[in-house]
Amino acid sequence: MSHTPTGRTLTTAKIKITTKCNRHCDWCIFANGRNGMNMSAETFHAVLERLAGVPLRQLHINGGEPTVHPGFAVMSRAAKAALSQAVMVLGTNATTLVHHQPTRDVVAECYDEVLIGCDDEHNNYTHVRAVVPWLRAIGKTTVVNSVIESIDADRLAWLDELCASCGAIHVTNHVHHIDVGQPPNTLRGRCDRYLDQHLMIEMDGSCYRCFNAMSKADSEFSIWDPDFPAKLFAPHLHHYRFCLHCHEYQDSGQVPSAGQPRQAVGS
Repeated sequence: MSHTPTGRTLTTAKIKITTKCNRHCDWCIFANGRNGMNMSAETFHAVLERLAGVPLRQLHINGGEPTVHPGFAVMSRAAKAALSQAVMVLGTNATTLVHHQPTRDVVAECYDEVLIGCDDEHNNYTHVRAVVPWLRAIGKTTVVNSVIESIDADRLAWLDELCASCGAIHVTNHVHHIDVGQPPNTLRGRCDRYLDQHLMIEMDGSCYRCFNAMSKADSEFSIWDPDFPAKLFAPHLHHYRFCLHCHEYQDSGQVPSAGQPRQAVGS
């Protein structure tokens, strides 16, 4: 079995444990409402075993809405125990945290940071108003993220004030998982975000070294591969299909490797 190259660190691993969600956001390609699926316990524990074998700074538990997974509590505690050196991060819409005390208890016990999407797409302003002050009161780093194409100036100002009042962080971004008409990027070297070593892990164990790449055709390897650590840090030899439309693409100027041409973006 190949080993992790010396000196390399995985900045962030994001595990998508479900495509189920308790919201119905029109733009979302990451969830399927009540018709979604859950990651199996077998796959989740295999992911933890793989990640335990590489240096890791942050573990994100995401979905869908991860708190609706029936195994959320067990998974959260298992991840915290297996990857004790990593910062534990939860991505959520905050709805379950308002209505379900056992979920709040798990978040208080296991997570260091909570990321909350909040805008008209999520339509969860009331929940965010209740949850953000509580998270800050128990010492959790709290980040509220708004899609600026889906929120007006007054609500942005209100979220700014709410976050400032309790020490949370409010950030904005563009709709980055669909093409909203921006000019196509000129693709040359590798994206500098790839060089930061972010890993998205799908429910079946498929892996993408970019949080925005979600096409199955773009999966580079799997957590089931025996040489997973070596593939994780191997040169990235092509652009993902979404790179051409990605708001976050920044050319690193670095080519994949000497003598190997870059592959074109697929259709």
